Amino acid sequence: MTLDSWLPFGKQHDPQNLYSALHDGVPEWMGKALRAWQYDILEVVFGSADKPMRRFHSIEQELRTVITPPQSASTLSLASSVIAHFKSSDDSLMLTDYLLSLASLEKLGGWESLKDAMDDGDHLFGQLESTLRKSGSKWTIGIRAADRVGLVQRVPEGVQLGADEAMRSSGHAGKRLAEAWGAAFGLEPDPAKAYGLAVKSVEDAALPKIPLKPNDHRTLGSVIRELNSTKYDAADWTLKFQREDKHYSNGQTLVAMLKTLWSGQTDRHGGDHEVVTGAAISQAAAEAAVMLAVPLVQWFSSDFVVASGTSTKLTPE
Repeated sequence: MTLDSWLPFGKQHDPQNLYSALHDGVPEWMGKALRAWQYDILEVVFGSADKPMRRFHSIEQELRTVITPPQSASTLSLASSVIAHFKSSDDSLMLTDYLLSLASLEKLGGWESLKDAMDDGDHLFGQLESTLRKSGSKWTIGIRAADRVGLVQRVPEGVQLGADEAMRSSGHAGKRLAEAWGAAFGLEPDPAKAYGLAVKSVEDAALPKIPLKPNDHRTLGSVIRELNSTKYDAADWTLKFQREDKHYSNGQTLVAMLKTLWSGQTDRHGGDHEVVTGAAISQAAAEAAVMLAVPLVQWFSSDFVVASGTSTKLTPE
């Protein structure tokens, strides 16, 4: 049963939008469960440390803060001091993100293992995901940067599944896409970084599949020019659909998507253009770029983009 199909008795009309909306920060009904999860993780962190107090100081250094030290170096005291220090809403999310980051994808065994852990109610990651989901949090567990696990914004389930599949199955391009996703939807978004990584993820996927000329720069712009041909009709490339519009080919659709992504990166070059033109990458533009990169990475990585002569003969619509 999901929140979409169930509301508490008498709450069928929800004027405060408590049940259907996603909530930022740490709503009061989530605080106790989140702190209990933080304690379980910190118990492992301090319990496995040769010198727990040194590990305590390491947390201070890594999170750039000063935590009131406990009177004893027991696991309970150290964990309680850290949690108390980060008890405010935003700081509690920061601590949660930090604790998640201690587990890299490599340590977890890869993307599939992360998803399995999130679905496992006995795993600490599964327990956190259950708390976030049941509480209506806008945050979920994902990849933030450099294969590090962290908090990312929750998006519609179908969108997330498609993005996850592209990240998981697309090799280096998928890893770069995961970093772009984290930069766009993470706890501290970086729109310029997200957009740049989105473009690079598509380049990673497309460049090995497109025969560029020796003097061509290995950029998305060169990929677009090669696909579009000198006639600008993209006639030599298509997508593996069984039918296409007679007025607008699949190749042209592909080129239009690539052009949209490439042209929208307003900060590709240095200089004072951001100050003069106000062309800094916006958060909305970054999110759109990453969303657009998802199908492009998937198509190129899975050989869905093919030379027209090698595809099944298309029937014009």
